[in-house]
Amino acid sequence: MMTNDEIVDSLNDLVKINNDRINGFEKAAEDIKDAELALLFKNLTSQSRKFRSELADDIVRFGGVVPGIDETSTGSKIHRAWIDIKSAFTGKDRNAVLESCVFGENAAVEEYEETLEDEKIPSYIRETLSTQLDELRQTRDQIATLRDVTE
Repeated sequence: MMTNDEIVDSLNDLVKINNDRINGFEKAAEDIKDAELALLFKNLTSQSRKFRSELADDIVRFGGVVPGIDETSTGSKIHRAWIDIKSAFTGKDRNAVLESCVFGENAAVEEYEETLEDEKIPSYIRETLSTQLDELRQTRDQIATLRDVTE
């Protein structure tokens, strides 16, 4: 069994990833001219907020402190993906934006998969993370399909 601190650390990392997603998708929804994508990005912001809230509940349950919304995973691949998305908006290139989103979603999926590889995670947390991971994979696939149609 993991210690409470180990559980909190793992979940805090995932909260930061969801903070990255929230910040990135909010920016994307504001800047994109495509109404369909703007709506998708707003929905994905809501999805990330829901994930963050679920993770925060478990962090508090284990006596931890939830990172603030401005705390992001600055060293992670997903953070770099959102920087790329911001750069893509300067040219307003739909395909470049979608490609960066797919990259970011892949990074989020990888982080969740790595966390779930630890067999010491309590089963009820594993269930939450698995559900979130399934949704992340669906999101990534949806965005990849939109990207492939655009190409």
